[in-house]
Amino acid sequence: MAVKPNQPNIVVIMSDEQSWDTLRFHGNTSAITPHLDALAKDGISLDKCYTPYPLCCPARTSLWSGRMPHDHHVMGNWRHIRSEIADGGLVNRFRDAGYHTMYTGKWHVPGTTPARFGFSDLAAIPAKPKGIDRGRFILEYREYAESQGYSLLPDNIENLTAADAELLKQPGKAPCGRAEIALEHYLEVWQTRQFLASMERREQDRPFFAVCSYNAPHFPMVVPAPYDTLINPEDIVLPPNFLKGTDGKPGEVLESRYYKHLEHCDESEWRRFIAHYLGFCTLIDDQVGVITDYLKQNDLYENTIVVFVSDHGDMMGAHGLVEKGFYLHYDEALRVPLIIAGAGAAGSSSEALVQLNDLIPTLADLAGVSIQTGDIDGRSFAGVVQGQAARHRDYVTAETFKWNGEENGKGEYTPLTGFNPDTDSVNLSIRTDDWKYIFRYRDIEELYDMKADPYENGNAAGKPEHAGQLQRMRRLLYEELKNSSPFLAELLEQRLMA
Repeated sequence: MAVKPNQPNIVVIMSDEQSWDTLRFHGNTSAITPHLDALAKDGISLDKCYTPYPLCCPARTSLWSGRMPHDHHVMGNWRHIRSEIADGGLVNRFRDAGYHTMYTGKWHVPGTTPARFGFSDLAAIPAKPKGIDRGRFILEYREYAESQGYSLLPDNIENLTAADAELLKQPGKAPCGRAEIALEHYLEVWQTRQFLASMERREQDRPFFAVCSYNAPHFPMVVPAPYDTLINPEDIVLPPNFLKGTDGKPGEVLESRYYKHLEHCDESEWRRFIAHYLGFCTLIDDQVGVITDYLKQNDLYENTIVVFVSDHGDMMGAHGLVEKGFYLHYDEALRVPLIIAGAGAAGSSSEALVQLNDLIPTLADLAGVSIQTGDIDGRSFAGVVQGQAARHRDYVTAETFKWNGEENGKGEYTPLTGFNPDTDSVNLSIRTDDWKYIFRYRDIEELYDMKADPYENGNAAGKPEHAGQLQRMRRLLYEELKNSSPFLAELLEQRLMA
């Protein structure tokens, strides 16, 4: 297909497990993110972007397919996408429209490949030890690190050395510390070099759609110098829900295996852990700076839509919890940063509710690329980006599954059938401008007034004065699922009518 005149280039920079509130311009005075702050000044910040699943594989599959987890069936890490859509990545439409498509880094869409999803030029793609795509386990990088004199543990999927691994085992200490690998040889810095090399070998006469997908700031917090000490733990500004505990929360929240990582830590160790996390975020920020500098130096920036986004967040001490997963439908895990520069009014922000699976339809709309959206859940919010609309969705939803008694899978396909009420479970949430409702098949419901209680400290589901609002949110979720997933609607109905 012939390329249209002046068609914009697109660069998507993606981090992993980075919450919305890790950016300086979002008000976190502990954060150091000058390059992302500058990117936001050149574009728009979508301040209410939500992941449809707070876990890597389902979220990333939703992003690149435009579909909700109940549709693509990646209902946990490493559960395979359903075969009918394994070639259904939306970037195929950009390639068909004449774009040179490139993907560098973490993939994590099980059951398919970047090539099948529309990417032609691939670099630093993780290997699949024992058939499972591991985010950091990149063979080329491991060979490179070992050529620089580092000995990586052979079966460690996080590229840790023996000294790194010991940092995670110190009694009474938070699992964090300084990486043995020097910054110039660290994975994210090496990966940026691979991304820029792919940019250099691209076809110069075609627009490009290029992705650089990092694994940081994902756990473990083994961070290279100087980022491990960049932020003083004593300067960390703790949120109002820090270590609030789980009073009024469902009992199953405490079943999260991630909770166990830091349940023994006092506030000083939590501060040290959060400082490492925010330092890791600054490492990503600096990679954003390298990429945007490259675009500017090569006269590409002005005709390039630059996107920064993450797949999900991290609880990072909220309610005494850490990381993400099946049980955690709180904003720290669901709400992610999304910046789009080069396509709308510079220095703007929006409170419009958007989802990760809306992103690629939006970029297609902005680039004039045709995508058939009738059979996907994602919807373009180009009007919001261009300042032509203030709203997008009336609500966003998220879903998490425990199938065959497990939160994750083993590299196999899991059909959305055969629900076993003795071992399996479903958690669902719906967020409007003002309220959030969380349905738990095996535990109590949750309801939060997001205007009066944005940190979700007080569960209002059992309060008589909010009974009407609880019923309205139940009905709203049911009506959404009745159309998109009758199976989930039936589970919701069974549980609430029991």
